[in-house]
Amino acid sequence: GKTSLYNGEPISVANCTVEEAVSLGASAVGYTIYPGSGYEWKMFEELARIKRDAVKFDVPLIIWSYPRGGKVANETAPEVVAYAARIALEVGADAMKIKYTGDPKTFAWAVKVAGKVPVLMSGGPKTKTEEEFLRQVEGVIEAGALGIAVGRNVWQRRDALKFAKVIADIVYGGKKVTEVLGVQQ
Repeated sequence: GKTSLYNGEPISVANCTVEEAVSLGASAVGYTIYPGSGYEWKMFEELARIKRDAVKFDVPLIIWSYPRGGKVANETAPEVVAYAARIALEVGADAMKIKYTGDPKTFAWAVKVAGKVPVLMSGGPKTKTEEEFLRQVEGVIEAGALGIAVGRNVWQRRDALKFAKVIADIVYGGKKVTEVLGVQQ
């Protein structure tokens, strides 16, 4: 893990082994990689061990693939997000969580690059309005992603459970933002 006070090169380390996670009842394991970090070699080395153990214990591996570091000027640039998807595919992700580019057409490129590996959108910073976030969700689904994996954009809302239901209507019900909010176009 890491704290929010760390200000060096991005690095992610495992908090426990796959075996420990499975013994606690985990049905999948996840790991974050920061390609472009000065520590990417260390993360890829650890990820290789995690992937081997995930196969051994028959649990899916979800990879958070977030390019960061000195050469990454824009973490949500279409080519950066597509590269993140490709890296996750190549290192053995069973599912991946990547950042949204802000546009369904460019995000569709990242989804295509991911091959048959399911893509989930990272929630990112809390949006100013619920509608803004719902439009992101709609765009991600339109682009062909499986869904979203978010936190603050749901639980920091006034009525988080109601908002989660609205999101589910878009992700699972195929509804549009205009339908769920009753907005006129």
